[in-house]
Amino acid sequence: MQKFFCLITALLILISVIAACGDSNSGSNETTTAAANVDTTESVDSRPPLNVPAKDYGGYQFNILTVNTYVTGNNINHGANYYSDFIYVGERAGEPINDAVYDRNLKMMEEFGVEIVAAEAADVYGQARKLIQSGDNLYDVITPPIDSSFQLAQEKFLYNLYNIPYLELSNPWWDQALIKNLSLNNKLYVITGDISIQDEEYNWCFGYNKELLNQTSNALDLHQLVRDGKWTLDVMYDLGKSVTRDLNGDGVLDNEDLFAYGNDYSATHGFFSSAGEKIAMLDKDGYPQLTVGGERAITVIDRLTEIFNDTNFMIWASKMSKTVTDNGWLELRLMFREGRLMLYTLSMYVVKVLRDMVDDFSLLPAPKFDERQENYYMSTTTVSCLGICIPITNMELERTGIILEAMSYYSKPIKEAYYDITLIGKITRDEESRDMLEIIFNSVSYDIGDVFGWGGYKNQIYTATQKNTGFTALYEANRTRAENEIVKSYDIFLEIDT
Repeated sequence: MQKFFCLITALLILISVIAACGDSNSGSNETTTAAANVDTTESVDSRPPLNVPAKDYGGYQFNILTVNTYVTGNNINHGANYYSDFIYVGERAGEPINDAVYDRNLKMMEEFGVEIVAAEAADVYGQARKLIQSGDNLYDVITPPIDSSFQLAQEKFLYNLYNIPYLELSNPWWDQALIKNLSLNNKLYVITGDISIQDEEYNWCFGYNKELLNQTSNALDLHQLVRDGKWTLDVMYDLGKSVTRDLNGDGVLDNEDLFAYGNDYSATHGFFSSAGEKIAMLDKDGYPQLTVGGERAITVIDRLTEIFNDTNFMIWASKMSKTVTDNGWLELRLMFREGRLMLYTLSMYVVKVLRDMVDDFSLLPAPKFDERQENYYMSTTTVSCLGICIPITNMELERTGIILEAMSYYSKPIKEAYYDITLIGKITRDEESRDMLEIIFNSVSYDIGDVFGWGGYKNQIYTATQKNTGFTALYEANRTRAENEIVKSYDIFLEIDT
């Protein structure tokens, strides 16, 4: 990700232009005007050009059904305000993301005569399903969670995005990891990319308390370990062995004490994904193959089970008996904020609520399984992350394709406002987090087996970890079910011709 450096380059070019104009005399107005109007963004933008026809839709209201900006996929995050992808408040309000959304929407009106109008709902999936069933064509686009979009697709309620005119999904402003991992039978019914920051907000990463790390006997430069490809599960585990302490001296390790790491058994699928494993993967023909029963996959799950059941290393959200917040997940966040948790797994949207944390903290990608693993992988919470879908009631597919393609293209400044100004400029506290964020955002991964829930294997991974049992028997017990469900899903998608 080079967004920041492109932005700086553009600013330097603009400064040099302004300086040159300042040296000119009053008789060079024509030259000054031309220089001042140079589009510096184009000069540093390495993306392919937008390739849609010129259109004027005469003020058409392009209606989008999206989630309420105060509703989260996880209702424990009381008051967490999700940045809106489509709605701005009070025109330019001095808030970078809000203003970038305003500018993008204004650009759409200027270029295409389109007014972007977003309606908010607490349950986009449920409301959209009712509208589609009734034949209501109010919305051009809907944004259900990615998992839910596949349920709508199986009911033949969505268009295959590969068939939408002028929607060029190979362009870099669309999420290529999602396209590669979720195009079942080479059909795709949901997409995200620069048009939305949801895929960033629901990305998985780690926070660590710098003060606690420096107090350990084997304090390491974790950022350099990441750069060297040596940030692994075992390094994380070894690092935390000397951290956990009974702070209040009551002889019981609980949330009033200090722990190396806090999470719950449900996080094992995230670590499983970060190890480069998936419940299922698509072959070259777009057919899903179960991979969760492979030898390495089972080795990963068994190792996670060992680590997650070491009560001297980690505390589980679901096993807390004394809490200030009456919620184990919020209690973990409180422990991290108060300096009683060295390592903390979080989605990116949680980072902004750590802004006033007293101790210094920094960010890391999730660890590799071992050094033999080539790349880092970050899982996206697809049960909550919203995607872009076109309902079958939309009869203006060319217009919709043109508008979506242009919106995503012109959304680059929104991503820059989110990344460069908000995360880097306002929330994170060290220069190293910039490198870490680049790795995190460039390592997104999706698991189609998780999205469809074939065989219930995600829950089986949880069960194996929680009960401290082997995974092999659970895999075999659910294998036939999973294979039958895959065949059923594939056959449904084979029949869909939209």
